Amino acid sequence: FWQLSVTVGNLWVLLANSSIRSETVLSQVEATGLSETAFLMFFFAGFALVAAAVFALYARSYTMLDNYRAAA
Repeated sequence: FWQLSVTVGNLWVLLANSSIRSETVLSQVEATGLSETAFLMFFFAGFALVAAAVFALYARSYTMLDNYRAAA
């Protein structure tokens, strides 16, 4: 499962980088005054923040299981 997760993550980064590095997006980034590296840093940080929020919402509805045995 670990290798599948890493593969999906690497594919996400590859697709995001290729779409962000298009001329249209780069011209918009340059118009804001950010460098390409700074924009990529903020883009992936924003995506990580959204992913963390999704996991936090999921964790709120998670029911804890107590699988420990009582002390004998």
